[in-house]
Amino acid sequence: MDEGLLVGDVGGTNARFALAVQRGEWLRIERFEVLSGEGFPAFSDALRHYLDQTGVRAEAACIAVAGPVRDGQVHLTNRDWWISESGIRESFGVSRALLINDFVAMARAVPELEPEAFELIFDGEPVGMAPVIVAGPGTGFGVSTLVPEADGRWRVLAGEGGHIAYAPRTDLERELACILSRDHGYVSNELVASGSGLDEVHAAFCEIYGIPVTRLTPAEMRIRADAGEAMYRSLIEVRALAVMGAVGDLVLANGALGGVVLAGGVSERIADFLKAPAARERFVLRGPMSDYLQRCPVRLLHDPVAPLIGAAAYFRQQHAG
Repeated sequence: MDEGLLVGDVGGTNARFALAVQRGEWLRIERFEVLSGEGFPAFSDALRHYLDQTGVRAEAACIAVAGPVRDGQVHLTNRDWWISESGIRESFGVSRALLINDFVAMARAVPELEPEAFELIFDGEPVGMAPVIVAGPGTGFGVSTLVPEADGRWRVLAGEGGHIAYAPRTDLERELACILSRDHGYVSNELVASGSGLDEVHAAFCEIYGIPVTRLTPAEMRIRADAGEAMYRSLIEVRALAVMGAVGDLVLANGALGGVVLAGGVSERIADFLKAPAARERFVLRGPMSDYLQRCPVRLLHDPVAPLIGAAAYFRQQHAG
């Protein structure tokens, strides 16, 4: 990796590319560019545009993608792009290409980042050598489990935990789940909390509150919530509670007392709701197992290049001496 590694973070909305270079003890991201996925019919078009614009050349590539990777290929969950390792090698002349899930990359970045990259949501005491949940909503809802190993290495367990069934606890949440189930069948945490499900959740709230549906951007909904409109405050709170309920369940299921790292653009935009007492309660309360989560810390990751750093760290560990 001395000459640099081509890295990417390809999601349902944007494709981010860069060159990862080892600078002393730290991985550094250079030639960073963000491209809107809407502007390109295929992944190869976006990558070719990046390479042509920046002049970057590399012998190897590691691309983090928003979807499950099987047999070296992926169909993105929230964009109609097929990507394959063989296609990257053949089209772009790299000798090695590796595709990994975007939240595998996000999780693998966590031990590589400095403390300033994180914002404290809830304080606690992480248990040494216990797993860490790295999860949160952006366009979709990513989940990975970061597991420390005795030799200082890190193992990342990939999954599609964002598609675990949504668990409503209040009358309003049960009414929301009922409407979403009627219209969409299966109701996941991704549908309730992520950007890809926001229009559906908004329409359901309009039905509950008995008002016409008006198309609004996430920023416009937030403005209305901050102005005191009850429906929009409730909408954002329900999404925040869905996030905290989901990660609490994941900690319980995985014994992840190393803590939780929240990530994703939606998590950042609703950080104040994630810090609210109701969110803390939703995270902790698990009947007779509530004490289990009392000291589990929760942090929010802010670094926009974290998945690129994670992709480079993952690739380096996989190909270490």
